[in-house]
Amino acid sequence: MEQTFKINPIARIMHIPKELVEAGFANDVRGYTNASTLTIIRPGATVDEVERGLMIVLEELKLSHSAPSPKTS
Repeated sequence: MEQTFKINPIARIMHIPKELVEAGFANDVRGYTNASTLTIIRPGATVDEVERGLMIVLEELKLSHSAPSPKTS
């Protein structure tokens, strides 16, 4: 599921949607980054759960980029 996050570059704070906090993304949360992505891991998630989640996100990303863009008039 695609989400939008607001990042305040001055305060270096990222707003996390309420639904994610309610799903367990709160307090000390691990993240993995590289030059193109940020992956946030829900506390208590197993490696298998994370791997499955990443595979789902990758498939969604591929589908969203392969779908034709809506035409505008």
